[in-house]
Amino acid sequence: MVTAMRLARLLLLVLLASGLCASLARAGDRPPEAFGEVTFEMPDGGAYAQEMITMVVRFYFKARATTEAMEQPDLAELGWTQLGRDTWAPTTIGSVKWFGVTRRIAVFAPEAKTYEIPPFVHHVTLIDAEDKRWKVDAVSKPVQLTIRKWTGRTDGPEDEDTWWLPARSIEIRDSWTVDPATLKAGQATRRRLEVTAVGTIAEQLPPAIDTQSPGLVIFPGPVERRTEIVDGMPVAQAVYTYDIRPHTGDPVILREVLVPWFDVAARQMRQAIVPGANVGEGMVVPGQPTSDLEAAIGPRGRLAISLGAGIAAFALGAAILLAPGRRDREPVPRRLSETLRRLRRLVPLYLADWSGKPPALRAAVHRLALEDGELGRRWLADPAVTAAMAAVDAGLFGGRGDGTVPPAVAGRLTDRVVEARRRVFREAARPAEPSLAADAFGR
Repeated sequence: MVTAMRLARLLLLVLLASGLCASLARAGDRPPEAFGEVTFEMPDGGAYAQEMITMVVRFYFKARATTEAMEQPDLAELGWTQLGRDTWAPTTIGSVKWFGVTRRIAVFAPEAKTYEIPPFVHHVTLIDAEDKRWKVDAVSKPVQLTIRKWTGRTDGPEDEDTWWLPARSIEIRDSWTVDPATLKAGQATRRRLEVTAVGTIAEQLPPAIDTQSPGLVIFPGPVERRTEIVDGMPVAQAVYTYDIRPHTGDPVILREVLVPWFDVAARQMRQAIVPGANVGEGMVVPGQPTSDLEAAIGPRGRLAISLGAGIAAFALGAAILLAPGRRDREPVPRRLSETLRRLRRLVPLYLADWSGKPPALRAAVHRLALEDGELGRRWLADPAVTAAMAAVDAGLFGGRGDGTVPPAVAGRLTDRVVEARRRVFREAARPAEPSLAADAFGR
């Protein structure tokens, strides 16, 4: 009897244990009520430092949510901005219907390394068809974000001497309160450069754009920055202002400035151009370099220019008369006329150099550049010409303040101008070689 009762108790314990195990097994097989995931959208092969990466955070719930709050981890090592509001939408995973929420975040890694992204937590209150409510905390898994090192041939994000700017597009707008070409000596204007970059944030735009040029007093103002989200994409804008005033009375060419940037779509370096400008073009101020130039030329100089013009006209007429036929007649005098015109423009430069008056030489250089137009801008921006002009300016406007420029320094400026000018005109006359493919920068 006792043995039978023991067997019955043992059998009952076995049945209870089996039922409990089955219940636990069913509970373990039950799908979760909510789960989350974090993924990244980046270029094939990985992203570089400071390049925009879209971090996509998604949470899924088996029932509708009445209240919710997403808890974002600390992203102190990364620059980031949320790309619009969270979006809710029903979705199907396998054959099961879920309610999903998505948050898109643009992140910018400052350097090439691996970053740890802690879990996101979504606190929600769910409600079923019978109006039953309960709270759920959905947690995503921690993930890693790896940024690759720069492998390009040009300066990249690791170069401390280069401002690294990855973006989808760059646009530069230039405006002036007073037309720079109409400026007189001592008159000021304010220049406004508006730089707009798509696919980055305002903090990644350059802290300043150096537009300094000899012959101009330039005072940069504070930089205004802002970032807006347009069609799910960050659009950064920085406004640079400069108060500009000619300080010598010379016509001056404000050189264009190249801003390198990395095209994240094409995966190649490009250059945005801050346009140059003619400042004080046509300026005539008594006692300033224009009159200095005329004084330096003197009567004999003016006679030489007149003789040069007469010789040029005679040569042109001779070319027309000696040309054998109309087909050959037109190109020859036109080429001869252009060549003589370029040579005649050099006469004031040489006379200013021979006069021994550096202000007159400086004015002659800028006047020659203005007369040469776009090609003048190119040879004036030549590094050798820039260095020679800086040496002359150091003597005229440097700390000594005595306006002394050694003849060798002035002569070097003349030589560098003539050499650079000859090279630029030769390159401009050379026919372009056909290319199967070239980008916007001729590469």
